Amino acid sequence: MTYPAQSRVHRSFVATLVSAALLVLLAGCGMKVQTLQPYTPAEGVNANVGRTGEAVQVRNLMILSRENGIGYLSASMLAQERDALTAVSGRPFKSNGYDGTPFTATLSDPVGLTPGVPVVLTDRQLITVSSPDLIVGGDAKLTLTFSDAGEFTIEVPVVDANNPAYKTITPSPTPS
Repeated sequence: MTYPAQSRVHRSFVATLVSAALLVLLAGCGMKVQTLQPYTPAEGVNANVGRTGEAVQVRNLMILSRENGIGYLSASMLAQERDALTAVSGRPFKSNGYDGTPFTATLSDPVGLTPGVPVVLTDRQLITVSSPDLIVGGDAKLTLTFSDAGEFTIEVPVVDANNPAYKTITPSPTPS
């Protein structure tokens, strides 16, 4: 049976259209698809610290600051074994990307971590950091030292604490 030339052209056009649609559809498939990448739905950064890589889980770590020069740490921590945050150090980055003046950090007492019990740093005496080069909206290199898990250094954002989401977090009042 023979088909008219117009019918063959029509089938050829439809086949080309379907092939093009499949090509466009499959072009989005790949090994490094954005939806397969880890994502932290928060402003801070995450880290796992310790010999096993998960002895202490630090989540949403950032420096909150209401004004340039001073800020305080915000994070949630969960330990697999008994541990304690014993020291905080680091330095902000200047606006030109160079290292700024090292922090002066206040950590009045070690932050004790009990296995399986989350600790929110802003729910206790705040850990403050200060440096003349600390800029709201900038970044900082922060080193946290734990008694058993050891120390780790990570780059964290300096977030504006005047944002309504952070407005209720305040340093403990000083005695008058």
